[in-house]
Amino acid sequence: MGNTIKNVYIVHHSHTDIGYTDLQEQVVYNHIYNIKKAIHMIDEGYKQNTDMRFFKWNCETYYCVEQFLAHADEAEKELFFELVRRGNIGISGTYLNFNDLVDCGALSRKTKQMQDLFTAHGLPVNAAMNADINGISMGARDILIENGIEFLFTNIHTHHGMYPLYKNQTPYFWEAENGKRLLVWSGEHYNLGNALGIVYNKNTYYMTKMYFGGQNETDPVDILHENLKKSIKEYEDDGYPYPFYITSVSGVFSDNAPPNPTIIPMINAFNERYGEEVRLQMVTVSELYDLIRDAVKNAPIYRGDLNDWWANGVGSTPYSVKHYKEAQRLAHICDRLEEKTGIHNDALADTADENMLLYAEHTWGHSSTITNPYDTMVQNLDIRNTSYASKAHEASAMRKNEQCHALGDSHYYYNTTGTVKAVNLARTAGKFPVEFYVETAKMSGIRVTDPSTGAEIPAQMSAHPRGVLVSFVSFFEAGEEKTFRYEEIPDQTKPASTRVAFVGAERVRDVENNHDTESYLLPYQIENDWFKLSYRIGEGFTSFYDKQSGKELLKDGINTFFTPLYENTEIRTDVYEERRRIGRNIRGLHAKLYQAALTDVTVTDCGPVFVTVKFTFSLPGTVHTAVIVKMYRELPRIDFKLQIGKTISHDIESMFLPLSLNTETVSYIKKGGVMMRPGIDQLPGTNMEYYTADHGVVFASDDASYLVSTLDTALLYQGEMRHHPIHLCDNKEENNARPLYSWIMNNTWETNFKMDLSGFTEYCYAIERVSGEAPNASLDRLEDRDLGVVTFITGE
Repeated sequence: MGNTIKNVYIVHHSHTDIGYTDLQEQVVYNHIYNIKKAIHMIDEGYKQNTDMRFFKWNCETYYCVEQFLAHADEAEKELFFELVRRGNIGISGTYLNFNDLVDCGALSRKTKQMQDLFTAHGLPVNAAMNADINGISMGARDILIENGIEFLFTNIHTHHGMYPLYKNQTPYFWEAENGKRLLVWSGEHYNLGNALGIVYNKNTYYMTKMYFGGQNETDPVDILHENLKKSIKEYEDDGYPYPFYITSVSGVFSDNAPPNPTIIPMINAFNERYGEEVRLQMVTVSELYDLIRDAVKNAPIYRGDLNDWWANGVGSTPYSVKHYKEAQRLAHICDRLEEKTGIHNDALADTADENMLLYAEHTWGHSSTITNPYDTMVQNLDIRNTSYASKAHEASAMRKNEQCHALGDSHYYYNTTGTVKAVNLARTAGKFPVEFYVETAKMSGIRVTDPSTGAEIPAQMSAHPRGVLVSFVSFFEAGEEKTFRYEEIPDQTKPASTRVAFVGAERVRDVENNHDTESYLLPYQIENDWFKLSYRIGEGFTSFYDKQSGKELLKDGINTFFTPLYENTEIRTDVYEERRRIGRNIRGLHAKLYQAALTDVTVTDCGPVFVTVKFTFSLPGTVHTAVIVKMYRELPRIDFKLQIGKTISHDIESMFLPLSLNTETVSYIKKGGVMMRPGIDQLPGTNMEYYTADHGVVFASDDASYLVSTLDTALLYQGEMRHHPIHLCDNKEENNARPLYSWIMNNTWETNFKMDLSGFTEYCYAIERVSGEAPNASLDRLEDRDLGVVTFITGE
């Protein structure tokens, strides 16, 4: 055996997948039973004085502990905490294994509950572990640090992913902005111990063949010895400096696996036969921290995001992600409304938190989602996962109803004359759009006044699915509540001049004139004091001009703003193999990219508040594609939404919307509430192909910044728009200057993420120009814009 490594530390756990192997409820029930089985096995070991008293079981996620405690009797709870105290049961500060959709407010509350519980029992938790997942945001890291977690043991699965720092089985200190640090051991795949043979496998799994080649031994202990010998030699030949080897192991070579009591006799047999070379030892994750902390005290220090390779999976369910994003937005709206009402509904808030966290758990679907999409279990897991987003949305929507009612909402929307209250949720002052609807078939005209001044405010009516939408713009102080009066008035439309040559008898205004200087230009351009947008059928968007700076913002080619893209990789093998072999790319070598072609332009609204134009496109992969642009007259802001009627296909597909601008700016996003520059503020060797953003992206410069809100989508793509060698993050500034796209949907995975992208919906965006503002302030503004102004009718 090796010259340096003398101890093998074994972390026995069950990788928590809420789904994947079975229905979510079955998985949860199994994890409850896993903990019950472990504590009773160990307890019996103590009672019978057998070696089972040395058995150690790690609860990979606190969620499983939470469920166990909810179902255990008092004797089981008492035994559980006693075995934690004795060091037989390891507790991880990880609530679940998440993707970057996770709401860090909800996660922080759950993590604090975990720490408070164990601290109350005299058992503060100082360590955490995760498995499988390929990333954790700086926001999630900070939650661990602020809740007393000092050590994180990661077990990244490199299927369509990769570990950071260009090497695994290595330590580093992960430093937060405030200088606090988390020691991380960046480990191997969480089934390394199974591949080694710590749990004997009658069948040889792909991982064993891939790591250790063919087997020359037949005795399970000798097989383990041979595999471990090969692995230790590889480590030491590579300059691995530590006297220990760390591995996780599951009870069987599968996820959601049970505790396996055969590990103890395997360890005993190995140590008896080969203990002079190297000794095996079961440990808890906290014990692992104690055993290695001195040896790794000089580990390198890094800052930056551990960007998630598996973030692309959320793009496989764009409809429920949109629903989840709104649930999250409603929850945050309620948090701010509560600051005004002082009313908090614990039950609804907790329900929203729990379901948002379950939805953001990384698993998504069944293992055969792609290979057998017809299977009933596949459908059940998908619907159940969507239900988490829906239950979170339901709870937050009801919570908002209660908050608005406390602030005066009448919950009646039928009167064509009345009073509305508008609540600015932003932390800053400024002009904001205000909207509410009246449930009526028609209103002839509208007048809105500010009762505090008596001033009339320009207002505009437009179509609403349930009646008439009333829109206007008003100035608000930070957090200000304002009341407005509205009333139906006679139609104020002035008769067309019969003496000026600007409109013909067919009512088409297409003549250049000085009487109506806007209408004849609308088929070709719209503008306000800040932006001018030009377009032509057959050519698409031809200019996006910043009138304040005199700069052309529109990029050409596939980076044209407002112009969607569809990409298709035809299946030439089968649905599984074609997806497997793309690796860390998101497309095949033979992928084809299509840019939408503008086929129609329709002006739908033109009034004193805004102009709305619908741009209809032809785009493969869809039965309908349109971009609807709303340009405000009084605001440096454009709202736009992409309507898609997506077809169904077995092929590898993606839909994008280009967001890059022709400016020399630095892009910033928030992930988990923490600001970062994609491609720069990351751990070395991490993914910089795509990102999950909390609210959108800020393109910042000294003279002007552009804030792009992505209300309904989460993914931003910044890799090449073709199959390419994957360049891992090297923190160079030019990485940040690459073109950026809203990655709306995809079906790139071959296992547990959906293949079916078909459906009808809209994805809402906005772009706003600001001047003289620091990037962190712009990101805060972007978050405020996500919440908007809450408006409701208070009475007649």
